[in-house]
Amino acid sequence: MLELVHPIPSLLTTIAAVGFALIFGSGLGDFRLWSIAAIMLLVQFSISALNEWADADLDRQAGRQRPIALGLVSPGTALTVTVLCAVGAFLLSTLANFGTVALLLVGIGLACGWAYDLRFKASPLSFLPFAIAFPLMPFWIGLLAGRPASSLGVLFLGGSPLAAAIHLADAIPDRDGDRAAGLRTLAVRLGRPGAEMVAAGALLVGTLVSMILTIRRGQMSITALSLVAMAAGTVVLGLSLRAKPFALVGKWIVIAVAALAAVPLVVSASGR
Repeated sequence: MLELVHPIPSLLTTIAAVGFALIFGSGLGDFRLWSIAAIMLLVQFSISALNEWADADLDRQAGRQRPIALGLVSPGTALTVTVLCAVGAFLLSTLANFGTVALLLVGIGLACGWAYDLRFKASPLSFLPFAIAFPLMPFWIGLLAGRPASSLGVLFLGGSPLAAAIHLADAIPDRDGDRAAGLRTLAVRLGRPGAEMVAAGALLVGTLVSMILTIRRGQMSITALSLVAMAAGTVVLGLSLRAKPFALVGKWIVIAVAALAAVPLVVSASGR
């Protein structure tokens, strides 16, 4: 059951949401902060359980040690977890008095995850749900913090390329297996080293947007963080151009650099 909800990615995404909420001014004693964390965790659990259900046949064919493929969890149980976690997220948002717009954004984020699981994962548009949902998270948190929507648009400008880079980096280690299974994900279509180069390029674009925004605001300490992310992104790009793929190592480098680049972006959007 624990593996069904992908605990590590779910917790990492929730920690990111908590970090963004702190940047937007929430305190550790703020009930809204922990409501945000609980909602995000439930949304991630719902998306993860549906992903396991959708991939069950492929997991069996590939011999992957996944709970449904091994017969440890039934497909019906996975769907039940999917629905219950989604209902729980909506219920928490309502009980926390986050408002109709916030509830709608939770629904859009959940829909992006479900669309990825059911439709986009096996297509060249596999990056699209990530490019929408990941910047939508700090956008949602910023609205809850009282920031005007007009000041939060920059989150998509820089966040969407960063999200696409994370998605590609995550898909590259599974590229050969996906190709053998007949999937035509973006990583499969781009091939090697195309996927590595696009991931690194998207990472550099997102980091550059983050750096420009912080320089314009005169936030020099945060700009230094952006410069570090830019330097790290350049290293990733250099590694991607090598004939030998960096796969798992590159995946975590890209994720770490993208997280680093996202911090100045969210700080700029927060107006602090």
